Amino acid sequence: ADLHPHPGALLRTERSPYLNPDVIIEWAEGDDDRGAYEVRLVNEYFPTLRVSPQYLRMFEDAATDPEVKEMLSKKIGSARWLIDAIRQRQDTLLRVVREIVRHQGEFLDHGLPAMKPLKMQRIADDLGIHVSTVSRAIADKYAQTPQGILPLKFFFHGGTGNSDGSVESRLSVKDRVRQAIEREDRKSPLSDEDLADRFKAEGLSIARRTV
Repeated sequence: ADLHPHPGALLRTERSPYLNPDVIIEWAEGDDDRGAYEVRLVNEYFPTLRVSPQYLRMFEDAATDPEVKEMLSKKIGSARWLIDAIRQRQDTLLRVVREIVRHQGEFLDHGLPAMKPLKMQRIADDLGIHVSTVSRAIADKYAQTPQGILPLKFFFHGGTGNSDGSVESRLSVKDRVRQAIEREDRKSPLSDEDLADRFKAEGLSIARRTV
């Protein structure tokens, strides 16, 4: 009689926030066995918007009062504008995420070591839209990916130069530093300068203060 099915609820009454992805990125096998990543929007959380058939019938009815018709015309026009705006916004989000996938496909396959530096301006240029449109499209949006549920802003980072002239994502560099620290001898840890020298020997141009 003294047992509680949710004992944690006795200590904290706030509800845990849940992240519902706006986009799903998943691998799909193709007929040629090559496959590719597919992107689809998650729309089940949103009601289907449409103009009320009742008001459309009233607007088209010749017996409807002219003043009412004028009011209906404005309201129906506003509703259609809103529906078109939402549809266009979803289309822009879909296009942006597909372009992200094109650039970050290796990250989806292999995780942080394969993350590439990517700027919003690059996506904007590829799609022929303004960079502010890209920023608004991904704001507060999440994607369900093979690497977990991630904010879309996660895919955009600058890079650090390598000795061979290539550029490595800062996230990838951070992950390499984290792994190096986890492997070091706890009794005799490496200094920041030691770590920087080690990475420079591996061809990664990284400063001590960056470490």
